[in-house]
Order: sequence, then structure tokens, then C-alpha cells
Amino acid sequence: MKNIAVFIDGKSGQISESSQRLLVLASNWLSKNNLDNMYVFGFEPVNSEQLKEYASVVQYTHIKIPDLANHSQVFGPLLADIQQKEISQFFYVKSLLMDTIASFIANKLSLPLIANVLKIESAGSAVQFTKSIFSGKATLTTEIKEDAFIGAFSKSFAIDFTNNTSNSSVSQSEITLGIDSQNKLIENHPLTGSIPLPDAAIVVGAGRGFKDPSNWGIVEDLAKEIGAATACSKPVSDLNWRPHHEHVGQTGVKIAPKLYIACGISGAIQHLAGVNGSRKIVVINNDPEAPFFKHADYGIVGDVFDVLPRLLNKLKSH
Repeated sequence: MKNIAVFIDGKSGQISESSQRLLVLASNWLSKNNLDNMYVFGFEPVNSEQLKEYASVVQYTHIKIPDLANHSQVFGPLLADIQQKEISQFFYVKSLLMDTIASFIANKLSLPLIANVLKIESAGSAVQFTKSIFSGKATLTTEIKEDAFIGAFSKSFAIDFTNNTSNSSVSQSEITLGIDSQNKLIENHPLTGSIPLPDAAIVVGAGRGFKDPSNWGIVEDLAKEIGAATACSKPVSDLNWRPHHEHVGQTGVKIAPKLYIACGISGAIQHLAGVNGSRKIVVINNDPEAPFFKHADYGIVGDVFDVLPRLLNKLKSH
């Protein structure tokens, strides 16, 4: 049998937008390549009816993470479930947790792991991947001659968002990860913010153009008004104006929202490497020669302390 697994994420029982697209992609891949079954894994309970909207699912498995107050988790129970289901192909959207799990699976099952995938196609007896390289500045097409692999998809992968799942059915199960008794967790620092940055559909980013952390209020007000997450450039996090987990760039978080609004950020190549997956980019900067304008879909030349309050007032009036 040739079975595939799709790892999804979400919040409050709702599947994230990138996972929705991945389910459609994997479901189409299953039907086009005459594979047998598709299994879906996730880290919280989801609504079966929502799953049916995107894919023909054989089974959804909720992966429960044990209490990590003192110890880290181990993935043995998950590996046993995967082997029992005879899964040979794996699809997931990149995240810190999934990169850790995928590297474990790749090692234990001796599978090739292809990172930053933008597109997957059949090429005769081979599988062809188009992947992002050089921090998104170029793409590479590569082939593997085997039909067992792990595909780590970039959040910016594209797909025709259509699927026929009229005959889909869902059953649900649950597994709990093990606890590593040999290693002790010393500290745990949960990330703050109501919208996780990697999952945000809209992101407002700000840079040194705000001059002082006390001026950050207008950024947070704008983000709250439009339901966005906040981000910052590396110099801002280096100055401890904002927490490191908000740093977007080559050495920080890489995002692919529907809309990225860059305020007071010049657009250094290191920052662009973290945001070039955005579908639309709006740049606000008082320097008309700022490099970011060359990569923007829309640009506003002006002082952020003038433009943002006016923009916020306009949004509140509608």
C-alpha cells in the first residue's frame, strides 16, 4: 500500500489557511497518483465537517502533547502509529515543531526530506520538487527516483484552491506523545500575542524609523484594528525594543501573509528574505530611495508618525 500523511495546524479548532491549502494539494496528489489512503495529523481536536471541505480523509489523528512542566516529549508513539499505517509520503508546512518531528521521522525511516517546497509534480517514475533557495531569491527544481519522502512546504506554496470532496468521510483517533524522563525542562517561555506571527494573514512590521520603543503604540493600535500580528526588523530586536520572536528576516521568523505592511523599514536584503513570500507588500517610509520600495506592491512616501495615525483614523471611521 502507498499511504500519505498530512500534518496540519490551527487554533481553537480552526484549520490554518496554509494547512487548508496543503490538504487540497495532498488530496489532489493522492487522486492523481493512484495512492491508497490519506491520514491527517494535528495537535488539537478539529471539526470533522471542516476537514471534509478540503480533503477526502480516511482518519484524523489528534496528537496530544503531554504536560511539559518538567520534561520534554518523545515521538516514539507517533512513529509507531505511522509505521502501523504504512505511511511512506509526508506533507507539512514548515514550523519549528514540525521541523523537529520531520527530522526525527526522516532519520528513523531513512527518508529524504525536501525543504522549502513550492510545488510538487509527477515526472514519470520520479517525483519533481520546485523549492525556494537562497532565502527566496531563486528556485531550484530537483527530482527523486523514489516514492517515499517528506515534503516540507514553504508557507508561500501556491495551489488552485478547488477540490471535490463530495464522497469524503472522517473518523478520528488520538495518540499521546511520550515523556522523556532523561532530560528535564528547566524553563518555558510562552510567546505573547493573540495572533501567532507565522500563522497571521496580515502582519504590520516596524523598524528603526520609530526611533524609540515608546512610539510602538501606534503599530499595535493599527494591528489590532485590522486583526494583524506585529513584527519588527532585526535592529529593533537587537536593541531590545521588541521581543526576538517578532523579528522577521533571514535569521528570524519567515512569514507569508496575505498582506505585509512595512513601516519605517528600509528593506535590507536580510529582512526581505523573511517577507518575500508575502502576497502583497505595502511600504511606508519617508525615504523615497529606500530599497523596500523596489519590492513593494504599494508604496507611501511619508513620515510614519503622520501616515499611520491618519490611516488608523480612516479605518476607524468605516
